[in-house]
Amino acid sequence: MKNIGYRWNSNNQYFSDIDALGIFVDNHDNARFLHGNGDIRLFKSALTFALCARGIPFFYYGSEQGFAGGDDPNNREVLWRNFDRTSDMFKFTQTINRARQSQGV
Repeated sequence: MKNIGYRWNSNNQYFSDIDALGIFVDNHDNARFLHGNGDIRLFKSALTFALCARGIPFFYYGSEQGFAGGDDPNNREVLWRNFDRTSDMFKFTQTINRARQSQGV
């Protein structure tokens, strides 16, 4: 945790507006987080950090479903056939987003 804090604070010397930087866990160019590490608790922690830390959160579709695709194009799973509003990951993401909204973030 100290390393995260150190790295985070060291960015101030390189960027004039840290809050304008994007932060993400998954994206369309790389294998998804869960592909290389199936630990859902770590994934939830990473998503919580990305959604609640300073900066602009970028949330890649399918993360709320726990998609675990590999390298491109396998990380672009079809969402419309696999969208589940009752899944644990969807409810978790919903909870984080509601907390953000309640704080005016």
